Amino acid sequence: MRIAFSVLGGVVAFAAIVFGLNYLAYGNFAFFAPKMEAVRRDTMIESRAYSEATTREMYRLKLQYQQAKSDDEKATIRAMALHEAQAFDRTRLPLDLQYFLSQIGG
Repeated sequence: MRIAFSVLGGVVAFAAIVFGLNYLAYGNFAFFAPKMEAVRRDTMIESRAYSEATTREMYRLKLQYQQAKSDDEKATIRAMALHEAQAFDRTRLPLDLQYFLSQIGG
């Protein structure tokens, strides 16, 4: 009978250790995950691909703004362009796009 209780106690202790380690791993993840995600986001924003894609998108919006026929279309495109430029460092844009953004009120 003693052996059975020893085995049962060992199983319970093992389960408690596994639970405790999992709890510590979750706490570790909860602490470090936001920091890792912030670094990933900053790296993505500084990447060449992101800069080129944003520049292309801004040129596309500039062309659409120039071709817009009504004030409603221009207002919509203006809002899209300002939203797109909001999360991007404008000094990295070409001068003509910087001027376009300043013209439309950004």
